[in-house]
Amino acid sequence: KQWYQRRVAITAGITNNLSSDVMKEELTKQNDNVSVDSRKRISKVKVALTLGHSASHRAKTASSVDDFTHDWSFYVRGDHGCKIHHYIERVVFKLHESFKNPVQVIKKPPYEIHEQGYGTFILFVEVNFKNKRNPKQIEYKYDLVLPADGVPPINRARKEILTFTNPNKEFMTKLIDGGGALQHENLPSTSLPKQPAQIEPPKESNVPSPSVNKNREHTPKPSKEQEERRAAKEKRKEERRKEKRAVEDEGEEDDDDRRRGGGR
Repeated sequence: KQWYQRRVAITAGITNNLSSDVMKEELTKQNDNVSVDSRKRISKVKVALTLGHSASHRAKTASSVDDFTHDWSFYVRGDHGCKIHHYIERVVFKLHESFKNPVQVIKKPPYEIHEQGYGTFILFVEVNFKNKRNPKQIEYKYDLVLPADGVPPINRARKEILTFTNPNKEFMTKLIDGGGALQHENLPSTSLPKQPAQIEPPKESNVPSPSVNKNREHTPKPSKEQEERRAAKEKRKEERRKEKRAVEDEGEEDDDDRRRGGGR
């Protein structure tokens, strides 16, 4: 109120014996304050996630009845051991539909799964945040590959940088507790429209290695009933082939008998 009254007094020329130079200086200070107040502060928090997997050939045993050739594991971790559980609610791993448990949900660290397989496939990883507002999740696509024959076990990983712009105070605290780096930017309000919290998606950087088993893809394995039908079909084909060969053999024997009879 006092500031407003003083500004009105200066503007109206009621200077209380102040000179015109003092009046100009006072107005300049007030305009500078308005300019500073009109600036909007932008908050950004950057976090880093590591996505990776390891895979190796399975030891062949006589008791093994499945067709799995490899053991593999996949994980989502914080970069440099950061405790990402502060801002991650759960991680959903979406495997190929041929797996016995194709969708696996991990709600606490370590965020990783261990499986067996026989071919490469695209793994989808859904990371859900402890955020009451958007963004609440992000999904990654990962090319899970297996080492080819004669190739030693592989270990692959890639880093994903997430930048959260203008997160709410509660979620910002969780991001920082999980190792997030806070940055501030000051921009004029005229050049920055009001926007909700956003996340800048990372670029796809998963490039397959030449020493992986890309020739065999993970496809659905036939059921027991399908296997039985296929075996029965193959059996019928083999029986028909035997019958055909038997008929042909009988025909050849008749021809031989006729030739021998004619010779007499």
